[in-house]
Amino acid sequence: MDGVLRIAIIGDYNFAYHSHNATNQALQHAEQVLDQPINYYWLNERECTEQIESFYETYDGIIIAPGPYQTPFFFQSIIKTLIQKDVPVLGTGECFKILVETHFTSLGLDLKTERVISDNLVDGNQFTGVSLDRFSAEFSKLYLNRGVAEYSSSRYSILPQYSELLTKDYEIGARNQYFDPEILKHKEHAFFLFTMFCPQIVSSTDIPHPIFTYFVKSVRRLLDIKESAV
Repeated sequence: MDGVLRIAIIGDYNFAYHSHNATNQALQHAEQVLDQPINYYWLNERECTEQIESFYETYDGIIIAPGPYQTPFFFQSIIKTLIQKDVPVLGTGECFKILVETHFTSLGLDLKTERVISDNLVDGNQFTGVSLDRFSAEFSKLYLNRGVAEYSSSRYSILPQYSELLTKDYEIGARNQYFDPEILKHKEHAFFLFTMFCPQIVSSTDIPHPIFTYFVKSVRRLLDIKESAV
């Protein structure tokens, strides 16, 4: 083993999008602070779907990048497949809404007749601040040494009754000042974490974002468990 982690970033990379460049940089920040070599590869959602039988065994970890996406309908099948795999997954930004829709579709809700989640409440590709609150015990520790302010180009409102239904399969790691979930982590998966905000935006060389370091540590730990079992 050469010790290098292979991370796939699913999304339509555009160098003009700050969130896409910040995704690369946040991985580099985690790489430096953890002294963990990382190779990362951008793949669009169509490529992932075409390689669906082998794709998830090729990489040690998966990041779903913020949008916009050229073909967003592919992401429901991607997310459904990822939940069944033991590869660590981190999703940020617009894919949060797709995760919520995928969850309620799997529960049998017709999203055409039942409005579970709003459209994006942020105009254009702007970023707006959110304040995190009501942390779970796990994420309270993760945020112990940083502020509660985050930034997002996607903010969706979930009707309260549906928000509570999420807790069957997901831990709500934190909510925002509007009481909407901002962090969701699957209860049965080794590491399946989605944030509505974009943690990569505020990551820096001196202070890597803890969600990205948490992700990379989890990728390393799960890979070590797999290799020790061989």
